[in-house]
Amino acid sequence: MSHNNLDRGRLGLVQRWAITIAAFAMAWAAIAAAHSEPIVFVNVNVVPMDSERVMDDHTVIAEDGRIEVMGPSSAIDIPADAVVIEGEGAFLIPGLADMHTHLSDNPSADSIVLWLAEGVTTLRNLNGLPEHRTWRDEVLSGERLGPTIYTAGPTVVGIPDPPIRWQFNALLIAGPALVFVVLWGMVWLTMRLSRGRERALSARRYLLPGTSLLVLIGLAVWWTGIVPINAFTSFQYPTAAVADTPAEAVRYVRDEEAAGYDFLKVYDFLSEEAYVAAIREAHGLDFYSVAHLHDTLPLEEILDAGLREIAHVDEFMEHHAIGESSPSAFLPVEFDYSTIPDSVALVRDHDALVVANLVTDEIAYSYLEGGPDYFDRPEFAVVRPEVKARWLKGRLVNWQGQQEWRRNTAQPFYVAMTKALHAAGVPLLAGTDVVADGMVPWHIHRELELLVEAGLSPYEAMRIATVNAAVSVERMGQPGNFGVIAEGHRADLVLLTANPLENISATRDRVGVMARGVWRTQAELDDLVAELVASY
Repeated sequence: MSHNNLDRGRLGLVQRWAITIAAFAMAWAAIAAAHSEPIVFVNVNVVPMDSERVMDDHTVIAEDGRIEVMGPSSAIDIPADAVVIEGEGAFLIPGLADMHTHLSDNPSADSIVLWLAEGVTTLRNLNGLPEHRTWRDEVLSGERLGPTIYTAGPTVVGIPDPPIRWQFNALLIAGPALVFVVLWGMVWLTMRLSRGRERALSARRYLLPGTSLLVLIGLAVWWTGIVPINAFTSFQYPTAAVADTPAEAVRYVRDEEAAGYDFLKVYDFLSEEAYVAAIREAHGLDFYSVAHLHDTLPLEEILDAGLREIAHVDEFMEHHAIGESSPSAFLPVEFDYSTIPDSVALVRDHDALVVANLVTDEIAYSYLEGGPDYFDRPEFAVVRPEVKARWLKGRLVNWQGQQEWRRNTAQPFYVAMTKALHAAGVPLLAGTDVVADGMVPWHIHRELELLVEAGLSPYEAMRIATVNAAVSVERMGQPGNFGVIAEGHRADLVLLTANPLENISATRDRVGVMARGVWRTQAELDDLVAELVASY
């Protein structure tokens, strides 16, 4: 490369840094300004979500990230220094909460604007990394514009791929012997070249006993478990906490609680003993746990161990399948609806929560039916190219043949389970499971629509995405002062053009979004999304 090209490269780098610093300064100034003066919504119809009602022609004043005053417009004095947002009869609702999503597909913290632009002011990250704690804290301190984040640590998981165990065992047993053979070969070759053939051949007598000794050492290491398998799996699964024993599962739970994560996520592939140990340890630490259901453990035993929340309604599949089912191989089972009341009663009696997450399963059979062109739809324009490339080689291919079963057998069962849980008073939550193939933050709106299609009223669906999220956060030991519009609550608000209590799809048409007292019009948020996508 020429010196001129180098100079231009350095100049470009300096310019990029300067632009980045300037953008950060402007964002910081905007956020600081938003917190330094009250923002007033006037002439808005408030949907407070404390009950099924609309408060016509109200004024809401937000300051320092909280709702300070609200009441009929005729009774509220507007501060002289306020920023006034004229509602013109629009509908003000609490910000939505996506309580099952993942940030791991987005390396940049700027990606959280994708949720904010959809009216999501609270999100819960179910496979967290240290940087996600940083993102969370930046939002809390006002350094970053975005939804309030609650994050788990790395998912506690078993050995996902059985061959890995054999690879690890082979490495322990044969690895030292292989190293010895290679080193012995180098010594033999050196002796042959430097000291003659006879001396080199005499070295052979060390090969068999040396190899045998090291194989025995490897067997001893494998038998005693001195070297844990997660020393090997950490390279294959760097974002997961792979636990092969109950002791390892307990250690991960303690480490994540001590590290300041907000809750625990327990995933699949764990042994029964390790799964129960993780849940019990979290319960003993009062560390909120969200988990997939174990395939072979009875539901009652799982809940008795202290599980606080079930991560998806489709986790009940294994517990209601007629005949053999498998999480790793497609077996088109039927479901026993007659036992749904038994499962629902157990969940209700243990006061656990459940994430509905109906949209993820609907999107799965939709792209299986639609093929690769399905991902050309407008909502997928925000997806990183490398993520979309992974989708095209993932479930779209691996799950082909499942679409009819997923549409006509599995999804109706999930809907029936959701309706039964709701009817029994089990608190449901809304989630998109972004990170699963085909899922983007936009799907929070389809999740609400599916809840209504399942038989819930628009108000009941809205409570799931607002009030119930605050219930979950309170159980995590943190303030649940959001999810309703009330004085003293967090100023997480969305201004809609129509009433979502009449048509739940109204959440799709937004005037703007306020997160922790910072207001952005929808046009401004769309511009931020466009800038993010342009950076891919």
